[in-house]
Amino acid sequence: MAKVNEVSFSPKHRRLERIATIANIFSWLILVFSILQAVSQYLSFTSQPNYVSIVELLKLFPEEIMDHFLGIFNTVMTGIVFWLILKGVSLGLYMIGETDLNYRERSTGQSHE
Repeated sequence: MAKVNEVSFSPKHRRLERIATIANIFSWLILVFSILQAVSQYLSFTSQPNYVSIVELLKLFPEEIMDHFLGIFNTVMTGIVFWLILKGVSLGLYMIGETDLNYRERSTGQSHE
């Protein structure tokens, strides 16, 4: 079984798998970075010395507060969208490689199961 996979696993398959792995790693990095950026935005806003609590903030400037929290929400949602896109690319590339290997094995009459 190992010889069949080594023979049918071409440099193109390795390159495709490498690109899929890189896309998977970048997807997680982007998600973590966007969450950390949103936390940083929240902490920088709530640590302003003029304000005592969030309740007082809502009384003073509701439009500014809403804009700020919508900005934080936008940052998180952008990270989630990019995460989903890159995860989809990664899974798609893995499936393309696996499908090609299955077709090659089926055409030679061998099975990798």
